[in-house]
Amino acid sequence: MPPAKRASRILLVNGDPTVQHLRALMLRMEGHRVDTAADLHAAHAAIAVCRYDLVIVDVGYFAAPGLDFCEEIKKKRPGQKVLMQVDAHLFLERESCPDKVVAKQDGPQHFVHEVERMLQAS
Repeated sequence: MPPAKRASRILLVNGDPTVQHLRALMLRMEGHRVDTAADLHAAHAAIAVCRYDLVIVDVGYFAAPGLDFCEEIKKKRPGQKVLMQVDAHLFLERESCPDKVVAKQDGPQHFVHEVERMLQAS
C-alpha cells in the first residue's frame, strides 16, 4: 500500500465569506488543511504563527494590496508559494510575485486543479 499523502496546509485569504467558505470546503474535500483569513491584516497574523504550503489570495479588482502582501511574505519566507485569484481582465505587472495567477472566471474545478499542481511541484 502506498504511503498516505501528507495533508497540505493552505491559507485562503478572501473577503467574501460565502466564496471563501465554498473554496475552503472544496480544498478540504481534497484532503487539505485550510485556514481562512477575511483580510490581509488577518492573513499577516496567521502567517506569523504558522507555516503554509500555499497561500491563496483573492485580490478582486484591487491587486496592489495583494501584490504588496505577496512580496512581504516572500521576503520573510522566500520559499513561500503564493497563488492569486484575479478577475480575468486584471493584468499583474510584477514578476516576483505571485507564483501563479488563476482567473476566477475559470471556475472551481480549474481552481482546485491549479492548487493541486502547485502543491505537487513542491
